[in-house]
Amino acid sequence: MRLVRTVVLTVCLAGLVLAFAAAAPASAQSAPTLVVVRAGRHAGFDRVVFEFRGAVPATRRIRYVDQLTEDASGEPVSLAGGADLEVVFQGANAHDGGGRPTVSPRRFSPGFTALKQVAQTGDFEAVVSYGLGVDRQRPFKVSTLSGPSRLVIDIQTGAAGGAATGSVDQGGALPFTGSNSRGLLVTSLALLATGATVLALARRTRTP
Repeated sequence: MRLVRTVVLTVCLAGLVLAFAAAAPASAQSAPTLVVVRAGRHAGFDRVVFEFRGAVPATRRIRYVDQLTEDASGEPVSLAGGADLEVVFQGANAHDGGGRPTVSPRRFSPGFTALKQVAQTGDFEAVVSYGLGVDRQRPFKVSTLSGPSRLVIDIQTGAAGGAATGSVDQGGALPFTGSNSRGLLVTSLALLATGATVLALARRTRTP
């Protein structure tokens, strides 16, 4: 009986730990930090690079929008160009532990064929957002690189195939992906349920 109780206690404690991990906000966990944003012109595409200290955030959204807004004020943000490409990273910061920005400048104007302007539109509650001012809605490709960790957006300026290979997206939008909090929560609840079931069976089969 003592062994059963030990097993049940261990399972329940593991479930509680996982539950707390799933419920903890991204800002309370170790979040990647954006340290560099740069742009370059290449044959067939204009490139924007987001470099992180830590892994590239798994949860992100990249899409054309009708209007960029500042997070968290909701004020509209205007950029050069005829189309706005929104880039949002969840579970990331663009400031250090003292609240000082880790990216400078926050807005710059490459003035390339497609890419006209780049601006940070938010760094609030572990969500970092940027706006890319593009001359018009063009196909784009997204890829990730390591050493250091980078997310790369190539905006097509020439014939198809001119952009870099190894992309994970080709076209108008990349939705949010990669969040695993729900999986942790389900696992923790399953462990708690298992512990409760084992304890109930042990009590029913215990000899008087």
